Amino acid sequence: MRFNSYVVELKHRETSLTGSVLIAGNIVSANFKKIAQNLFVAQFKNQVECSFLEKIELKNRDKEIMVLLPVLSKYNKRKLTKLSKMLNKPEGREKINILFNLTTIDKFVKIGELLHFFSIGRGKVIELLVEKELQKKIKIINFSQLVVTSYENYQKYIEQLNSILTERYTNGNQVLKFSEIESKIKLPQSSLFFKYLIHTFTNRFSFKIKKDKIVFRKLALSKNEKESMVEVLEILKKNKFSIFSIENVLELSDLSYKEVNDALWFLVESGEVVQLNANYFIFRNELNKILNRLRKYKRNQGEMIDIQAFRELTLFTRKYIIILFEYFDSQEITRRIENQRQILLGA
Repeated sequence: MRFNSYVVELKHRETSLTGSVLIAGNIVSANFKKIAQNLFVAQFKNQVECSFLEKIELKNRDKEIMVLLPVLSKYNKRKLTKLSKMLNKPEGREKINILFNLTTIDKFVKIGELLHFFSIGRGKVIELLVEKELQKKIKIINFSQLVVTSYENYQKYIEQLNSILTERYTNGNQVLKFSEIESKIKLPQSSLFFKYLIHTFTNRFSFKIKKDKIVFRKLALSKNEKESMVEVLEILKKNKFSIFSIENVLELSDLSYKEVNDALWFLVESGEVVQLNANYFIFRNELNKILNRLRKYKRNQGEMIDIQAFRELTLFTRKYIIILFEYFDSQEITRRIENQRQILLGA
C-alpha cells in the first residue's frame, strides 16, 4: 500500500531538509522534518510504496534512510513525542509491538492497511488480535479492515454512552438523536465505531435504531397511561378514524397532548398502529387491508394506479391518499412515476 509520508531513521543534524531518494528504481523528491534524535517524517509529493526497515539512499548527501512506519494520521506534537519514544525503545521496532503500541497514539488503528508494509499474514494477525482482545488490551471494531482501538479507549466510550442512555431512559424521554450523542462523546456518528457502540447497548436498553436516532421502548404502562390509551382507542373507533392525527383525538377528548402522544407512541411500539408521517397514523389492520387491495388490483388491473383508482379502492379523500402514497413510496411499496404509482408489492 502506498502512503504520502513515512517515519524514517536518518542521522542528520539539520531539523529540516529537502532531498532526492531512490525508491523502486525511481528518483523522487522528499521533504524531511525532524521529530526526535535521528527520527524524521519524510513527506512525498505523491504516494510511494516502502516496506518496514527498507533502506533508501539519500542522493547527493551520502546518507542512508531506514523506513520505520507510514504516517497514518495527523500527528500533533504530543503524538509525535509518544511515537518517537515508542520507536526508540529496544523492543519498539518489533513488528507486532508497533502494531499494538499504535493504539496508544491513535484512538483507532486500521491494521489491515499495514499488513503489506510489515509483510505479515492476515491470519497470523487475526490470531494475535483475538488473543490481545481476550487479555483486554485492545478491542476489535471491524474484522474486514482489522480496525482496532485500545481497551482503555473502548471502555471510556462505553462509560460515556452508558451514562447518556441511562439518563435519557430513566427520565422517560423516548427519542435520543445521534447528533446529541455525537456532541457529547466527540465521535462522528458517521464512523464505524459510533455504530458499533450503539449496537453494543441494544440488549442492555430497550430501544430501536431508526436512521439517525434511538427510540426507546416504554416500560410497563402506569394505571393512568393505560386509562388514557383505552380512551384514545375508544375515541378513534367510535368516530371510525382509519387515518388520524393527535389533533383529531385532542378535539374529542379532555386528554393533554402528552397523554395522547404517549398513548399513540405505545400503540405504535406494540404494532397496533403505524406512523405514516410526522403527523398521521393508521391502524395496522386497516393498513393490511389496503395492502391486500393493492395486491388484488395489481393482479386484475395492472401495476400502475392513480389517485382516482385508489380513491375507488379505499374511499379515502385526496388528502389521505397523498399521505398514504408518500408512506408507500418511502417503504418501497409503491414507486412514483409522474402522476401515477407503480405497485411494487408481489401480487
